[in-house]
Amino acid sequence: MEIGILGPEGTFSETAAMLWLDEGARIDKFALRYYDTIFDVSESVLKKEVDYGIVPIENSLEGSVGDTLDVLSSENANEMQIVGEVLVPIRICLLFNGSFTEIKKIVSRHHALAQCKQFIRERLKGVALKAMNSTAGAAKLAAQSEQIAALASVEAAKRYGVNILAEDVQDKDSVTRFVVLSSSGIKAAPTGKDKTSILIYLKERPGALYEVLGEFALRGLNLTKIESRPSKRALGDYMFYLDCEGHLEEAEIKEALKGVEKKAAMLIILGTYPIARRK
Repeated sequence: MEIGILGPEGTFSETAAMLWLDEGARIDKFALRYYDTIFDVSESVLKKEVDYGIVPIENSLEGSVGDTLDVLSSENANEMQIVGEVLVPIRICLLFNGSFTEIKKIVSRHHALAQCKQFIRERLKGVALKAMNSTAGAAKLAAQSEQIAALASVEAAKRYGVNILAEDVQDKDSVTRFVVLSSSGIKAAPTGKDKTSILIYLKERPGALYEVLGEFALRGLNLTKIESRPSKRALGDYMFYLDCEGHLEEAEIKEALKGVEKKAAMLIILGTYPIARRK
């Protein structure tokens, strides 16, 4: 079993993978393959280089991860499925092999930088910031520099031998939700606590979104996420990503999606899978 995640070693994506393997998949024999970007992870799933890909989709402080939503709304979206999700509590540390006064630049993934705005403003005002593809990549760079500090995890600090100058520097406690992608075509069986994700493109007419949402409200189905993404066809033209509580095999979900299909120009079912347990 091979699993594609954002690399290098020590990312929060790696933490998500280990949690999913331990609590959800319960797979003993596996290998992790590390990729530079979310797009690369999704491509590895589509090309069947890996059995699963695990990518971040949203953070409780900074919202949705645009790269993942773009992957899910791409022309290849119907070739892979979301088969699981993982919730990872995010604890960010300032890593640097020196003192505060020696720091000239801070590097991290852009979501991590955004989650630590207050700490940076109060303790490192005026220090240059640079976004990278991953927090672990930032930690690896900090280990090699006398001027660059990183915002990353405790695990990354241990992995790359960087001192922790400050712990829990995020503005507030947060959780990142990761989704598990597969191109196997296998759907997760109902558990009684499930979620179904869909992508829709609406017909151009007044009240189109209202009508679609009404299909879920009519049946008492709870929507846990609604996100618009540019369709890339024209300015002001959008697709919508929705998460709904319930499994695709449940009658109410089936009926709601039949109603949506009649009202939307396009409907893609992205996956139906167990709801992750909160820590």
